[in-house]
Amino acid sequence: MTGSDDPADVAAIPSLAIGMAPLHRPSYEPGLNAIVALASVHARGHPAHFLAADRAYTNAKAEKFQLPARALGYRLVLDYKKDQLGIQDSFAGFVQIEGWWYSPSIPPVLANATADYRNGVIDEELYHKRLEERWLYRARARSHPDAEGHIRVSCPASCGMARCELKPASLTLAATRGKLRIPVRPDIRADPPLSCRQASVTIPPEAGAKFAQELLFGSPEWDGVYSTLRNSIEGFNGYVKDGAHEALGDPGRRRLRGVAAQSVLVAFQLFAANLRKIAAFLAEEEAIAEGSVRRLPRRRRTQSIHAWRPAVPGAQSSAAPDPPCTV
Repeated sequence: MTGSDDPADVAAIPSLAIGMAPLHRPSYEPGLNAIVALASVHARGHPAHFLAADRAYTNAKAEKFQLPARALGYRLVLDYKKDQLGIQDSFAGFVQIEGWWYSPSIPPVLANATADYRNGVIDEELYHKRLEERWLYRARARSHPDAEGHIRVSCPASCGMARCELKPASLTLAATRGKLRIPVRPDIRADPPLSCRQASVTIPPEAGAKFAQELLFGSPEWDGVYSTLRNSIEGFNGYVKDGAHEALGDPGRRRLRGVAAQSVLVAFQLFAANLRKIAAFLAEEEAIAEGSVRRLPRRRRTQSIHAWRPAVPGAQSSAAPDPPCTV
């Protein structure tokens, strides 16, 4: 599926199906079958950018989905099951929490923030506060991944973002004054790992590959990209199952035997859905350019403040809100 990964401009392009795998048993090897479709998309020259995947794909084996997808140039945006939260892997001392690397001395209350939130131990406000605190402990990338997918990262104390007794220079830098003081655990102090002994560490692509992602899980950027792309996917699923058109979910519309024949018919149905999408998109853009219709603003999932606006005697109920103040 194509789609805009910009939450502020979800209508930048129409959402289209541009690749598919041959039909297969539902929920069987979803990651492997996704790579079949993505390899076809890549072979036809389509650019790779963010790739959102639900928990079924996160649960795939890294060598069957996550690593091949990244090798094709895709930047994964993942969600996690309950048993995939918190610390899931480690490398050279760094611990991997929900897709990224963190200081080995990160407090457990911050490492387990998402699990505590999903289990109802903490509320949403406290959860986001703990995420903000967690991100202070994150490793910083020194550069983009190289041509072989290796990335060099440093602990926050090596980047002037925190103070740590294991990085003595960080204690005297003016840049770290007033910033996070990492509470070094006794076992880490007794036997510092490589991440605490070196200024930076090179992490290979296979380290933590199953859960790795670039965007910080739970951040506004992650939430915007993931929800926008997932909504595009679910929206297209409903669109192509419309009984008045392709009715993809109705097997009675595909009365041929065999996986190959069924796959060909589904490909034609997706092609027809794409044509409808493109035609509708072009008609809307033309109408907007002519001024006969206007593009509706993005609908927020939360309510507007005007939902609580009381009735004011003598005022029209449809009165527009005051314009923003400018200085």
